Amino acid sequence: MQYARFLFFLLSGLVVVGCGGGMNDDEVVEKSAFKMPTKENTWVRKETVSKSKEEFFANAGKKGTEVPIDPALKSKLKKPAALAIKTKEECLAQADALDQKRTEVQKRGGIWHAYEKVVQAKPYSDYGMQLDSQTNRLVFSLQHICKNAEEIHLSGWGAETVRRFESMGKEGFTNYFLTLGAVSGDIDRWVRFAEFAIQSRERKVPYSEIGESLAQAQPLVDLYDDLSQRKISDDASLQTFLTEGATLLNVINESFTTDPRIMLALQYEEVFPFEDLKGQM
Repeated sequence: MQYARFLFFLLSGLVVVGCGGGMNDDEVVEKSAFKMPTKENTWVRKETVSKSKEEFFANAGKKGTEVPIDPALKSKLKKPAALAIKTKEECLAQADALDQKRTEVQKRGGIWHAYEKVVQAKPYSDYGMQLDSQTNRLVFSLQHICKNAEEIHLSGWGAETVRRFESMGKEGFTNYFLTLGAVSGDIDRWVRFAEFAIQSRERKVPYSEIGESLAQAQPLVDLYDDLSQRKISDDASLQTFLTEGATLLNVINESFTTDPRIMLALQYEEVFPFEDLKGQM
């Protein structure tokens, strides 16, 4: 008899656990729906490149040595330019052409592979990793701003979050997810995203201005492609390869803080909680 009672209580416990521990189906769905993967940030090296060419090449081959940039090349890459862009279709055609070239490079192993395959350049392959990563950000940003020059176009989670935020209001939205057990820090990010998306409905970025950003990016992606196929046969070609790679990375990184259109796209990347820019392409 005692064994029968024990078996009854054991089975009862299993039934409760199997039914969601007392939560109704809607609560289970809501909680699981917002346990989304953490946004993956692009790794960027933070050190400042400041050594002279003489200092660098005197220590060539030592891992961790910073590579000097070429001021003349930097000036050339930053020279103002413009493309005659008037429509979304023209804008995307130019951005997609950059993306195609970027993709071709990365199908060959990326510029990182160009560093890795040469013994003397291999100690500096972290520059290659950054160039691949930051070229992605550059091109994805341009594609994003072409698509969203006039209001951000949302789908999936983004569209549903904004709809819920507008229907509930900020306080109701916050309390709703607190009740579901969401972390307050996550809720704050969702609120910022919804507010940013709503404000962006008034966005009107002239395509002519995006044309300037596209024109500036073209020589950067061209050099990225060229460096990925560069033949290194002696010390002189090695020095040129490393210096041009460091200069290109420097110019791309500066564009993230100086080009208004790219900055606007990266503002969206920063506020969107779960996906990077490519996730919305």
